[in-house]
Amino acid sequence: MKNNLIKGLALVGAFLCFSMAKAQTVSGTVSDATGPLPGANVLVKGTSNGTQTDFDGNYTLDNVDATATLVFSYVGFTSKEVAVNGQSTINATLTEDAQALDEVVVIGYGTTTKKDATGAVETVKAEDFNKGVVTSPDQLIQGRVAGVQITQSSGEPGGASNIRIRGTSSIRAGNDPLVVVDGIPLGGGGGAGSDIGLGRQSARNPLSFINPNDIASMDVLKDASATAIYGSRGANGVIIITTKKGKIGKPQINFNTSVQFGTISKEYDLIEANEYPSIAASVGNTNPDLGARIDPFESILRTSFTQQHDFSYGAASESGNYRFSIGYLDQEGIIKGTGQQRYSGNVNITQRAFNDIVTFDSSIIYSYIRDDGEAISDNVGAEGDLLSSALRWNPTRPFYNTDGTYNQPSDNQRNPLALLDYYEDNTETSRILANFGTTIKITDGLKYKLNIGVGRNESTRRAATSSLLNTNNTLGRGIASYEDNYNFNKLFEHTLSYKKDLSDNFNLDAVIGYSYQSFEAKGNRMVGRDFSVTDQDIYIKDIGYAATIQPTEVSGYFNPSFELQSFFGRANINYKSKYLLTATLRADGSSKFGENNQYGYFPSVGAAWRLTEEGFLPEAISEFKLRGSWGITGNQEFPAGSAQTQFGPTGDGTALQQDNVANPNLQWESVAQWGIGFDYGFLNNRIKGSVDYFNRTTNDLLFRLPAIQPAPNVNYWTNFDDIEVLNSGFEFSINAGIIETEDFTFDVSYNMAFLENKIKNVSNQFPLGIPTGEINGRSLSGQRAQLLYDNQPLYEFYLPIFEGYDAAGLPIYKDTNGDGVVNPNFDGPGGASDRDFVGDPNPDITIGIALNARYKNFDMGANLNGAYGHQIFDNTNAALFYKGAVTSGDNATYQEVNSGAAETGGGPFLSTKDLQSGDFLRLNNLTVGYTLDSQSISTNWIQSLRFYVTGQNLFVITPYDGFDPEVNTNKEVDGVPSFGIDYTSYPRSRGFVIGLNANF
Repeated sequence: MKNNLIKGLALVGAFLCFSMAKAQTVSGTVSDATGPLPGANVLVKGTSNGTQTDFDGNYTLDNVDATATLVFSYVGFTSKEVAVNGQSTINATLTEDAQALDEVVVIGYGTTTKKDATGAVETVKAEDFNKGVVTSPDQLIQGRVAGVQITQSSGEPGGASNIRIRGTSSIRAGNDPLVVVDGIPLGGGGGAGSDIGLGRQSARNPLSFINPNDIASMDVLKDASATAIYGSRGANGVIIITTKKGKIGKPQINFNTSVQFGTISKEYDLIEANEYPSIAASVGNTNPDLGARIDPFESILRTSFTQQHDFSYGAASESGNYRFSIGYLDQEGIIKGTGQQRYSGNVNITQRAFNDIVTFDSSIIYSYIRDDGEAISDNVGAEGDLLSSALRWNPTRPFYNTDGTYNQPSDNQRNPLALLDYYEDNTETSRILANFGTTIKITDGLKYKLNIGVGRNESTRRAATSSLLNTNNTLGRGIASYEDNYNFNKLFEHTLSYKKDLSDNFNLDAVIGYSYQSFEAKGNRMVGRDFSVTDQDIYIKDIGYAATIQPTEVSGYFNPSFELQSFFGRANINYKSKYLLTATLRADGSSKFGENNQYGYFPSVGAAWRLTEEGFLPEAISEFKLRGSWGITGNQEFPAGSAQTQFGPTGDGTALQQDNVANPNLQWESVAQWGIGFDYGFLNNRIKGSVDYFNRTTNDLLFRLPAIQPAPNVNYWTNFDDIEVLNSGFEFSINAGIIETEDFTFDVSYNMAFLENKIKNVSNQFPLGIPTGEINGRSLSGQRAQLLYDNQPLYEFYLPIFEGYDAAGLPIYKDTNGDGVVNPNFDGPGGASDRDFVGDPNPDITIGIALNARYKNFDMGANLNGAYGHQIFDNTNAALFYKGAVTSGDNATYQEVNSGAAETGGGPFLSTKDLQSGDFLRLNNLTVGYTLDSQSISTNWIQSLRFYVTGQNLFVITPYDGFDPEVNTNKEVDGVPSFGIDYTSYPRSRGFVIGLNANF
């Protein structure tokens, strides 16, 4: 028995020793030929046990089997496997992978590498995104990609942006690019809020539902060779957004938190309260001092506070990956009562099964957004909104009466504090975007994929004005509006892809597919008036308090379903890694088209020659590739049902009337584009970039016209094949790693684009041109500032030329037609009016600059963007600030009151006086950070902590006198968009961010 006990104890001891030998800790350093590699992956082969190296290239990995194999990998390097064999220290040196020297770029229905791409494609990875509090994806790449102009309409939280890739190509159809998120093409953008007596509210950003911290990369497809795979929706370029997935190694927890404090970055130079009485008296104001000393505009401003928190958990192994994230954003606006809250979630799961024959993947994005607004309008007239009221308010006029009530004078004077108190406006939006895919490996190189996507968007806007507010049709009545909008789209796609080396010199990468996508949109609106209570919060909660609900103010819509059925194919041919050819064809059948044009066909071809593979270039040139492309893409961003007969309610709501005439020949706009360019790299790609020339022509432009009389209020959509929009230009980019040592790195990126835009043959159909650019304000409403006409850029300003004031202080205009009679009215070229084309809002040059540096654990990044050669019309200055305003008791700027204008009779007028240069250079953000790794913290459960400080919008160099030169108030006329007009736009803020990134 004793011997058996001893044997048993010996076996247990041996087992324990064996177990201890099997589970050990391995550490070491991963490096390349130049030094350590921070962020390299170290994985126990066949498991999810892994880690990443720190800033010095060091790693420590626990629970490693003595017989295991470690896999070392790093982007751009060949992976390396090393058997443990009981070693506790394993160092690995990785070598650059010739096939991975270039980044992987996402193109439609597949990926390629930058060196193998024949089209103009740019990729921005997460590490290169703009920093700070970023609330929508477009802000991440502003100034980062040559030829991509992103203009925020205003500084309002959640406000819309205008994204233009290689210029503006359409008049009535949309000009924003197609956005594809995790394989799902999105529908239309966010609409503007309706008017409840204080003007039309600005549009919201349709991309703000995506948490920027969940995005791994954004790929911009610019030319037809890259975008033709999207056919009738690729004319304005394509932006492909890919969300983050789990990384190789043990599960990682990431927590990001930041707070921002923001203040207004620039104000108008308004007359101050202490100086107002003397100045007002000098210009004829008979009651220049009303007793108060206030700053009206400052009264509606605040120091905003924004907080953002994001949490994610994920990992990856050889069999798949997963990542879950949640986020919270609470952004205050610098105007009291405005802001946005967003709750978001993202799930990404990929799982391989059946010996990697089948791969399942899914992506789900969910968000809930609450937008809080105030009475800030795109088109309010003399009555005024919150901003115009605060800018106009006499700084000696008290806000309150002696009894404590609001001082609310008549004659279109709105008390800004009363507007803040007596107006409520909030919008709640829920959105889900889900994508589910199954990929089956049929044979070596041949794969089939089924992709199913759904998108659902539902929003409710509730706005109300108290009966205590002294505005027309509101005082003593009150008004409330309920709006519900619902959008749903679904996607079914089948693709068959084949990628194989057919010989040592010949590689084929091809895809064919079928896609079906449908969109639904519907909504309702109700307006109630005459409330027995004064609290507008009650109106918002229950419109049933209204005593008056007119049938004509109860409406609904259910747009015709828009369906798109497509067949597409693309082949990439690579011969000897020297000669590259891409051919694409897509056929789109759309229910938007007329019955005689149900299908459109969109071909493209691109070719490239990699001269570096020929062997005759100097060794210092690591990459030189010539590219050329041609193709046709389409634009069908016009309302569903435009080709069909449609009916709507009559004005009194008692019957139906026709409001759209069918056009069986209606079709998409087509854009023919060709381009040439080259990609270059020097010194093993430490210096790299590209140069491109492009030429785009838009034909078959879409227009909405009034039907032939006597049909009342009936529209008719048609194409004009003789009107063309031309865009051409050059693009240049360079990325240079200036210094690369173990302790210090410094790199610079610079891009520049030159653009020429022109419209031709407008007078063939519209002899007097197409006016747009609505101008608002007292005595200005109804006037137009822009005209689309032959051989002019889109949205060219067409204005009387201001030459000063006469002896009586009245404006002098140039006699442009030389007839001896000055007539500043609008009647089109060749008429009696004295107007001329005086500039346009389309920049001739756009630039972007990025600087990044690292010294040991310190890092610094800066991003600048700018635009030159364009003009902005300051409708705010034209409408509000003139000498006569001070004479009558309003406020104005020092510049205007010191001008030669008349004290009376020289009221607001439209001219080049308020047309200014829009040139600017902006320091978008500057970030300084410090990282503590696990060794510095002396703990194994914290991988790294990074503390950072960011300044946003720190300065703008510009001659523009308004709030900000990067602005675009919606001033469309009859559905024809405008561009480059500034009217009481929400001012931009300057912010400072303190943040923490923690990895566990």
